[in-house]
Amino acid sequence: MSHTPDPWYNLLAYPDLDIDELSERSLFWQIESHHPFYMIKQDGTGKGISAANFFHEPIILKSGFWGNRVYLELERNFRIGMTYTSSVRFYLALYQYGNPTPTLFWVLDPAAELFEWEAEFEIKDLSPKLPFHVKLIIPDTKGGEIRAKGIFICDTASEPLPEVMVGIVTYNRKEYLAELLKQIEEMAYPSEKIKVVVVNNASSDGTDAMLASRFPGVTVLKNKENLGGAGGFNTFFRYLINLENRPPLAWLIDDDAQIDRYTLIHLVRVLLENEAFAVAGSVMMDLQHPSVVYESGGSLYHDRFGWKANILHREARDLQHIIDMERVWEVGYAGAYSFAFRTNVLDKVGIWRDYFLHVDDSEWCHRIQKLTGKKVVISNDSLIWHVLQGARKPFTFLRYYETRNFLDFFSVYSGKKATAKVLLQCIVMSIRQLIIKRRDLFSFHLSGIEDFFEGRFGKREIKRSAIGAKDMKAVFAEYEAVKNRKPEVVFLVREINHYVNDGIDYEAKIAEEIRELSPQTKIVEVSLHWDGATPRLGDAFLHLTYSRRRIIKLFKQMWKIFFHAEGIVVLPFWNEAIVPNNFACLTAVYEDKQFSLYWTDRKALLKSLFHVVKRVVSWSAKMLLKPYDVSASSGK
Repeated sequence: MSHTPDPWYNLLAYPDLDIDELSERSLFWQIESHHPFYMIKQDGTGKGISAANFFHEPIILKSGFWGNRVYLELERNFRIGMTYTSSVRFYLALYQYGNPTPTLFWVLDPAAELFEWEAEFEIKDLSPKLPFHVKLIIPDTKGGEIRAKGIFICDTASEPLPEVMVGIVTYNRKEYLAELLKQIEEMAYPSEKIKVVVVNNASSDGTDAMLASRFPGVTVLKNKENLGGAGGFNTFFRYLINLENRPPLAWLIDDDAQIDRYTLIHLVRVLLENEAFAVAGSVMMDLQHPSVVYESGGSLYHDRFGWKANILHREARDLQHIIDMERVWEVGYAGAYSFAFRTNVLDKVGIWRDYFLHVDDSEWCHRIQKLTGKKVVISNDSLIWHVLQGARKPFTFLRYYETRNFLDFFSVYSGKKATAKVLLQCIVMSIRQLIIKRRDLFSFHLSGIEDFFEGRFGKREIKRSAIGAKDMKAVFAEYEAVKNRKPEVVFLVREINHYVNDGIDYEAKIAEEIRELSPQTKIVEVSLHWDGATPRLGDAFLHLTYSRRRIIKLFKQMWKIFFHAEGIVVLPFWNEAIVPNNFACLTAVYEDKQFSLYWTDRKALLKSLFHVVKRVVSWSAKMLLKPYDVSASSGK
């Protein structure tokens, strides 16, 4: 018998059977049987599964949602193999997508001792564009069981895998970093072909000591200050460019990402199979909800501010009809949370622009496509799980970087007309923050615009002016310090639970705290979406509606901006609607499991609006009368 291939040659996306659980939500392996008379459990050694069937109907174990993309070329020799013990004869089959009958199947004989079975096969007269499912068919085990360790499918003509240099930028996240490095060590990729480089952005949490003691083989590059994602990865790029024997591929990954054994191999395989691809990115899953797809690359808008991400927060099983047919997606950008690229593109496109944070990876992907003609794609087999999502990363100071960096992007690639349009959008966004009282976020937008025109890039020291409050007790204390009394009413907007999305009922907790602090305070629950509900937690329920007549709507909004009722409004960070933010004189914005407080200040509002008008005149003059210098941000 020929030698069973090393796992990195496996064409099956997730061949392992040492899985935690099997269910309809399982990503990699699923049970396709309806009768209850069987038992499948993880093997006691932690390697593989054990299955016992007590019924005349077979158990069918099927490669799951992310494991069903087995692409096989016509008229090529392949090998399939499995390591198992079994008390009965059972079957292994290949089903092509949409075909209820097997394309090929094999009978596996009983084996009392661990047995390595394999066979050669060839595919003919079928569409090479359609993927295959792998199915394990287990009949009645007659009181015994089958122990399966894993399955492989490989191309007999597989080429050796290339060297890959891994680039990770870190800043005060040593625990996350340590977990990621441990997972990289356990990847199904030849360890001698992997070289890890960590760029330490002046961490102060003991990262250097941790790396020296636990990961001595990792190369550490130290920056004297925190240069952000862009500056950190540029340190890595310069290191790559200056190497005498540069590896053909490199992989960028966030220090707070988590991977599995096959994350990298699928990125590499995509690049090896098509020379037209320069960058291959991963699919980002939600760590708190592991079967939820968070993002799969996306596209930058070319006519307005922002980008459009693919598959934002959807259950994987709801996307099967899309993914089944598509192994690779061509996209406008792949996120640097995980993408592999050909290192020779650095010679032609240069390093990242000095954006510090945000838009840097998107701009670089756009530049690669523009200057090399090669494509950026997402490998739908390559998965990472990301932490620090949702409410733990409220969009506050990032507004500065997005405003500045998007204006720079448009000024370079789209000309003055598009840049002027994006500038107008940024001004409108800033004014919106102002009229909902969030004056610090208003200033972030304006500072981003100003620094774009002045050519100031890189890191900007940003401080928030919002008053911090760790709980409702602190919110009430702030109100009483100013008003010398407890609030008569609290408007509780029903969106916090959905915003945080972690299964905890924060709205009930807030209502309970209000009752304890001030039983006489009236709680009015507010919702922008009518669900026929009566008050769940409070004394009254308000369904917020807008008049269809625009003049009435405008009048109501203007009234709310300048004339606020007494009391407090509590709402989630992402609610930027004008009316609910201005229900009361104090707004408590729930973000990062605490509150940011904003008071009504009509004088400050009018003064800031006047300042915006003056700045718009100045910026318009700069756009029309003289060119602005953006060379300071160049990545070349």
